[in-house]
Amino acid sequence: MRNSTEELHDGPRRRVGALAALDGRLPGTHDLLLMQCPGSLRPLAGGELPEWARQVLRAHPWVTVGRAHPVVGTPLDLPRPQRCTRDPEAAPEQWIPITVRGPRPGQRLDALAPWAAVARTLRPERLPDRRERLAPGRLTGIPALALLPEVGRLVADHRLVWGPIGAVGYELGTGVPVTGPLSPLRLVLRAPQPISRRDALQLRRALSKLPVPVQAELETRHGAVQLAEYAAGAGVRGLTLLTPDGPREVHDPWFPRGPSV
Repeated sequence: MRNSTEELHDGPRRRVGALAALDGRLPGTHDLLLMQCPGSLRPLAGGELPEWARQVLRAHPWVTVGRAHPVVGTPLDLPRPQRCTRDPEAAPEQWIPITVRGPRPGQRLDALAPWAAVARTLRPERLPDRRERLAPGRLTGIPALALLPEVGRLVADHRLVWGPIGAVGYELGTGVPVTGPLSPLRLVLRAPQPISRRDALQLRRALSKLPVPVQAELETRHGAVQLAEYAAGAGVRGLTLLTPDGPREVHDPWFPRGPSV
């Protein structure tokens, strides 16, 4: 029988403990993580978690993976967690770069989360199927949520794996009503292989006709580039490719060349 915690967060949690790092791949950018021990998070700026972050994590212990490299071991310049223990004989910990979403617009906290304390991972492409779990009023009153099926049909024409990110993705994954009537719809489009600018332009035009702002990014093997920027063609400086090492100016996001910004 599933307990109340499993019902709330949709399914059994992953194994947490000394061998947890052996259980599956590391999370990727935009993944949602359910934290087993939110108190183990370490703010990148140092110090303790702010009170607003503690309150958010007590109610909804979900965080979003950022675009940066994991840190292996124990970051010496960050405080040690106070309320979580770990097997000292376990392999060195892997710390995932994450963001905690605050209750106010634009309120964010960048931190590191130990992989061994991650109980569940949700990738963006799994989130559209969770739309029907939201209250009917959310689906009819919030354009960014109401238009998800139409977005799925448009993207399917180009055979791209996709998923919502940002506020829409967070609400679909956690059930927390953070999306507003004016919220844009942010998408990640998985593009491990090159797509033509013609196809990108067709998709951008189709998405731009929707009655909600759509911000889509093409996720290549090297990072992400904005769909609108790629569809418009490279300018003198090229395209901005977002990578774990920071933004880079490139002419081809699938075969990047050129220095970092």
